[in-house]
Amino acid sequence: MKLNKYVLVIAFLFFLFKSQSWVWGQTIEKYRVVIMTDMTHDDGNSLIRYLHYAHLFDTEAIIVTNQLPDYYHDSPEPWNKAQEIIKAYQKEYQQFSKHHVGYPSHEQLFQVTKPGRGALPIIWLTNEKKFSGPIGDRHMESEWGDIRFSDWIGEGNNPNGEPKDSPGSEYLQEVFAKDDDRPIFVQMWGGPVTFIQALYRYQQRQGEKNYQKLLNKLHVYGILLQDITFDYLIDLDKVKELDCANFGTTRSTYNGKRHSPRWLLHDSGHFWKYCYNPNPDFEKLMLPQEVNGHGPMSDLYDNGGEGDTPSFLYLISASLGLNDPLKPDHGSWGSLFQPMGAGFPKGYYHTCGVEVEQLMRWKDAVKRDFINRLDFSFKDPEEVNQIPVSIVNNDSSSQVLKFSVRAGQLVAFDASKSYDPEGQELNFSWFYYPEASSYTGNLTLDKPEDAKLTFEIPSDIKAGEIHLILQVTDSGSPALTSYRRIVLSAS
Repeated sequence: MKLNKYVLVIAFLFFLFKSQSWVWGQTIEKYRVVIMTDMTHDDGNSLIRYLHYAHLFDTEAIIVTNQLPDYYHDSPEPWNKAQEIIKAYQKEYQQFSKHHVGYPSHEQLFQVTKPGRGALPIIWLTNEKKFSGPIGDRHMESEWGDIRFSDWIGEGNNPNGEPKDSPGSEYLQEVFAKDDDRPIFVQMWGGPVTFIQALYRYQQRQGEKNYQKLLNKLHVYGILLQDITFDYLIDLDKVKELDCANFGTTRSTYNGKRHSPRWLLHDSGHFWKYCYNPNPDFEKLMLPQEVNGHGPMSDLYDNGGEGDTPSFLYLISASLGLNDPLKPDHGSWGSLFQPMGAGFPKGYYHTCGVEVEQLMRWKDAVKRDFINRLDFSFKDPEEVNQIPVSIVNNDSSSQVLKFSVRAGQLVAFDASKSYDPEGQELNFSWFYYPEASSYTGNLTLDKPEDAKLTFEIPSDIKAGEIHLILQVTDSGSPALTSYRRIVLSAS
């Protein structure tokens, strides 16, 4: 009987260790993550950055599905690229683990990496049926026939003569069935066809009750929706009517019921700022020469850009205190989203009508943080800069602080107990974030560079929210930033 108790204790500690991570002086719950990737010209770079932060995530699946026009369905390059990056990670794992508890082993990553089945063309080229031109630093030529939803999702074989089910879609059944109530953050870097086939099969096998339970956990971040099978989740024709994303001449070919996840985020174009662009005037957010030379993974980083990186940046910034990842309209390192509105489910958000500045305003902090991470590969913890700890009114968590207020009320916030683990001087910056606030009036903060902030709630506020952001930046090299968000609600 005692042995059984010990086993239960060990099992509990293992679950606790697996689902939580000790980060910047606090224990945080890890994010469950599923990555759908085509491993095209930019996905490898995004995966390299992602793995430098992998202690924040329970990486439950990395599904590699070829996508046109980059690669045909039987091209080995995407799969080989993913394997190469994980093999490079293997060489850095022990060093990473000195910096943070919770990095997955390379064995774990290999175990959750599975092939999907494609290849469908990127969504805006669907009806073009051919492509000839540069992709990254390669010239590509490819052709395909008519693309219809029913040819790729459901029973039987796809037009390539392969089963629509794949090792990737079958493995996702296991992820979906886990007894874990945390949200599943699905990052659509490419290849949604495999994910949609997995949803189709899960509903068929597990029944409607379990299927609805799954949908209520899903938080899907779509980088331009990728291919026509996204039609399963959102009406592509309705999205086209919004006229803010490039879908080319693509039309909906799905005639069934839509299957709505609890959250769906559609980045309709902000991600281009992280992509490769040969124009010399284009501001490249990360250059290969800034990354290379920092360990085996960094040497695989090329000039393909990182178009899919915003899909996990908002999780990183949430761990730093900037945002609630389940509130896309908060604004984060992954941009600010607004509700899609009438005709779309309540939890559907997009970047249409949102200035790209809402992504770019954080770019300097994002870059400095990654540059610091790159040093993890060959430096010990005492040799790299450490994130400052932001404390407001004695609260040192990364959670959003919420207060009820009334017009004319004097409010005070004290961040003077914030500290840098290395004792560096801290720089404070408080600011009002109007784009995330429902209050539309003016708000001026006196002495926003002080550790303490006092101001009066505007007299014209009737109802709504005021979002305040505190940025705490250390004086190290590179300088690192943590945040606190304060939401003041008037009613």
